Amino acid sequence: MTFERREFLKLIGSVPLAGAVARGAVVEAAPSSPVPAFGFADDSVPMNAANLCPMPVEVLEAQSRYQAALERSLSTASRKRIEAMKEEARVRIAALLGTSADEVAIVRNTSEANNVIVQGLPLEGGDEVVVWDQNHPSNGLAWDVRALRMGATVRRFSVPARPGSIDEVVDAFLGSLSRRSRVLSFTHISNVTGLKAPAGEICAAVRRRYPDIHIHIDGAQTWGAVDIHLGRLDCDSFSASAHKWFMGPRETGILYVRESRCAEIWPSIVSIPWFGTFEEAPKLARKFDALGQRDDAAAAALVDAVAMHERLTPAGIEARSSAIAERLREGYRELGIEMVSTDHPDFTSSVVIARAPAEHAADLVARVFEEAGVQGAPTGGFRMSPHIYNTGAHVDRVLQSVARHRASLAVE
Repeated sequence: MTFERREFLKLIGSVPLAGAVARGAVVEAAPSSPVPAFGFADDSVPMNAANLCPMPVEVLEAQSRYQAALERSLSTASRKRIEAMKEEARVRIAALLGTSADEVAIVRNTSEANNVIVQGLPLEGGDEVVVWDQNHPSNGLAWDVRALRMGATVRRFSVPARPGSIDEVVDAFLGSLSRRSRVLSFTHISNVTGLKAPAGEICAAVRRRYPDIHIHIDGAQTWGAVDIHLGRLDCDSFSASAHKWFMGPRETGILYVRESRCAEIWPSIVSIPWFGTFEEAPKLARKFDALGQRDDAAAAALVDAVAMHERLTPAGIEARSSAIAERLREGYRELGIEMVSTDHPDFTSSVVIARAPAEHAADLVARVFEEAGVQGAPTGGFRMSPHIYNTGAHVDRVLQSVARHRASLAVE
C-alpha cells in the first residue's frame, strides 16, 4: 500500500457510510468460502455477468467512502490522493495481466476502449479491416463508420457454430485475411454464442503469416472471468470493462496497448493531464485515458476490486465460474435443451446460451426471473452467464423454471 493511500484511508475512515448497501439484502458468503459478500436480494439474483455484475459489498462500500470523503474535502491534496490510487490500480492491474503499467490506460468501458483503437489507428483508402461477425457493435459497426470516412473496407467472416478443433477456428481466421488487411479485430468470448476464440493460437498464426497486422481483442467477456496473461498473448491491443466479470466500479475499464504500438495510435480525447505541446503528452498508454473529469471515487475503488482479484486469484475465479457454468450446461443436457453455445471444452465459457426463438426469448427471461428470482438476458437466445457469486442452488432454480417452459425453447 502506498503512503498516499494510507493517508487517504485515514481520512475516509472517519466518514460515515450512508445507505451504500441495503443491509437486509446482503447475501453473505459461507464462512468457509473465499467469495466475498454481495448485496443482491435472494429474489433478484444476477446471472447476467456478460452484461453487468454486482459489486462486492467491500468494493461498493469503499467507493461510497471515497465519494463521501471527496464531498467533505475537494482540496488539491484529496484529489491527488485519489489520482495516486488510480495509478496504484493501474500498476496492480498490469501485474495481474502480465504486462507493464505504461501499457494500460484506465478508461470508462470496453466501448470507449474499442473506439480509441477504431478511431486512432491510421487507415488509408484501400486498407482492409477484418472483423469477426460476432463482434459487439463497438468493435464491428464502429469499424464500418470509420471505413466510410476513410475509404477503407471492412470484411466480416464467420467460424463454424460447433468447431471440432482449434485448427478449424484458426484456419477460419487466417482465411479471412489478405495482404490488404491492416487490422484484425475480434471478440475473445462471444456474448451472442458464448464461444471462446483460441486467442493465443490465432495471434501466433497471424503473426507468422502477417506480422504487421494490428491485432485488437475485445476482452469484455474475458477480464475478470478468464486467467489471461497479455504478456504472452501476442496481440497489439485489448479492451475490457470493470462492470462486467471484473465486478468493479461502473464506468471504469481498461485499454491495453503494446508499447511499440502506442505512438502510432491517435488519442480520441485530448485533455488534462496533457500540458503544453504534443511532445509533452502523457507517457505511452496513459495518453488514452486523459478524458477530463472522471468519477474519482470509482477510479479509486478499482484498487479495492483489484485487491479482491489478487486474493481470489484469476485462476481461482475462472475455476469457480467455469464450474457453475458447467453445472448449468449439464442441466440443459439432462433436459434435452438445444444449445447455441458449444460444449467443446476448447471453446466453452461462462456465457451459456440455450436456443430460443427470438419471439420467445424475452418472455422466457421474464418468466424465469418471476419464478426463480434469477436474471438472465434474451441475447442470442436464452442467455445465462453465471459468475462466482452464483451457487448450485441458483442454477437449480433456473433449471426448474426452464423445465416448466420447455415449449419456449428448442428441444432436441
